[in-house]
Amino acid sequence: MQAELSRQRLRMFIERIVNKVFAKETGALRMQQIGLFTLIYVLQDDDEPVTASRIAAMMGQSNGQVHRQLQKLLDRKLVKRERVRNKQGRGHAYKLTINDTAETRKLTRAIDASGSGRRPGKAKRARRSADE
Repeated sequence: MQAELSRQRLRMFIERIVNKVFAKETGALRMQQIGLFTLIYVLQDDDEPVTASRIAAMMGQSNGQVHRQLQKLLDRKLVKRERVRNKQGRGHAYKLTINDTAETRKLTRAIDASGSGRRPGKAKRARRSADE
């Protein structure tokens, strides 16, 4: 019963995300972009920086394939890049993080809520009620 409820909530949140943020894309592109966004979100607090090369190695894709999808998230300002030293310390790479915008806050709240079984914004409403 609990697993079914969690699945239903997760589905509801994913549908909202896909239909609002990636509404003008094809289904396959929306799926790739939400997957890439979620992957960056989950990995961004690791000790190792999230880079296109790291994602490509994890997913078994070329850097070019990851970069094409990443560019769409960068164009929408959902993800930002920061120039950092590469692993060898001689060159540079771009560390990827979720950009802090109203749109990305909605996405990350929905991802967090889907994992906890809560509706996005519920905690915010509870905090407002407690403050009043």
